[in-house]
Amino acid sequence: MVTSPIPVNEPQRLARLRGLGVLDTLPEKAFDDISALAQMICGTPVALISLVDQDRQWFKSRIGIVEHETPREVAFCSHAILEQDQVMVVEDLRQDPRFSDNPLVTGAPDARFYAGAPIVTHDGLALGTVCVLDTKARKLDPGQIDALQRLAGLVINLLEHESVRIEEATRKQEAWRLQHEELTAMAIAGLDLQVYIDPNYLIQHVNDTYLAYWGGTREDIIGRHIAERVGEDAFRSIIQPQLDRALAGEAVSYTRKTDFPARGARHVEVALLPVRNTRGEIAGAVMRAQDVHETRAREAQLQRTVALLEQRTMEQERFIHIISHDLREPINTVNNFTSLLVSDHKEELPPAAQRYLSFVQSGGQRMSFLLDDLLHFVRLDSRVVQLRPVEISRLMQQIEVDLAPTLARMDGRLEHRPQPQVMADEALLRIVLKNLAANGLKFARRGVPPVVHIGVEAVEGGHLIHVSDNGIGIAEDHQRDIFDMFKRLHNRKHYEGSGLGLSICRRIAQLHGGDMSVQSVPGEGSRFTLHLPAAPAAPHLE
Repeated sequence: MVTSPIPVNEPQRLARLRGLGVLDTLPEKAFDDISALAQMICGTPVALISLVDQDRQWFKSRIGIVEHETPREVAFCSHAILEQDQVMVVEDLRQDPRFSDNPLVTGAPDARFYAGAPIVTHDGLALGTVCVLDTKARKLDPGQIDALQRLAGLVINLLEHESVRIEEATRKQEAWRLQHEELTAMAIAGLDLQVYIDPNYLIQHVNDTYLAYWGGTREDIIGRHIAERVGEDAFRSIIQPQLDRALAGEAVSYTRKTDFPARGARHVEVALLPVRNTRGEIAGAVMRAQDVHETRAREAQLQRTVALLEQRTMEQERFIHIISHDLREPINTVNNFTSLLVSDHKEELPPAAQRYLSFVQSGGQRMSFLLDDLLHFVRLDSRVVQLRPVEISRLMQQIEVDLAPTLARMDGRLEHRPQPQVMADEALLRIVLKNLAANGLKFARRGVPPVVHIGVEAVEGGHLIHVSDNGIGIAEDHQRDIFDMFKRLHNRKHYEGSGLGLSICRRIAQLHGGDMSVQSVPGEGSRFTLHLPAAPAAPHLE
């Protein structure tokens, strides 16, 4: 008996054969069908799909023999794989010196005829054969030989496709495993309570947050029915109906209040998500609970705050009504009758009475001015700022007309030249500039005609409107306080006013998303600056 030589690419051939993962696998119908076709086409009692391993030939499919494998040294197929491009046909094994004394010829199964078509990979590695045997000498016609070659090609296609499928499945399995490990690590470290529940309602995984709320250890919890944690009544009435929906493939969410042993009663938002295995079958559900107790408490506090704000808004509206009607009416009455007394009866009164009457008249006028400024201030919060391009020069011409009596009395003047347009609410901006200009005229130095200059400076992100005067100025230690409500730096005997004008100016600046600032030198004058953004931000509230 002649033992077949070893192929020159034997290491690569064996590596490919074992890499396919087909050796010692269970029978498969597709391969058995190929063997049956070979048997029927060739008319032989034996047909095999034989794979040549290092020391054996193993039969992936066999018809006509009971053995699963034979030693490689007696295998006819170990000779057949040496010629990859042709079918090896031995018409009478007894007449071939390679096989005449082979145990498979001289003994059972008394082989006399053999034909084997090599199973060759697409890169030229012969792994085995599709072969047929008979107990009598015979021949094959060209059609039968061609059929054997085609069946061998079908076998390698099946083997390589199955290998690719196994590799892909392995890759997916590994990716799933890594993802599972990553998700598990994230879940363990997560802030939400997370628990994995199988279809039998048994807890299979919990994270650290879950343990922090429920107490106990994983050994106490894993493998236990979830009803043991939440109570039978809560499980049957609340959790089980929702969990069954998740186990049927539906994502579920709901909110409930739970009494946690380690944290007490807490509001939680629960999400139930179905979990599928690699075959797409539902393997359980993840229950994720987010503690929203603090959020609920803040929402309740916010609702109380909103209600309080609404109440204060109503009170503010009532306050405005009182100022507009209930207070103004008696003050107007006092002022009107005081004016009548002064015009019609002043000369009839003694000097002391005339002096007292002047006090009443001055106080009534101050009260009227104060009510006007208060109304301006409290109404600002309900004012919707309407932005549009405003020409400062045109606005100052209107203000100059409004202040004409004061300018004439003080021998003062307003200086302004063509300026860039700014984005502002024109009516509110007029209030600011009129207030600042009036202050510049009012706080003049004795013997110095007041001059108020208005200029606009374009800066990155907006504009600066400067209102400068040559008045008495403001001491540095008072400059931080002048925008406060009712803040007065001078006695009413010398300078009239309610103490609200600059507060109104700053509030209007804030409604535009800007601010007010001042620079001043006592005895030389002051410069007030209104900062207006090009695209106003949300108003700054103080």
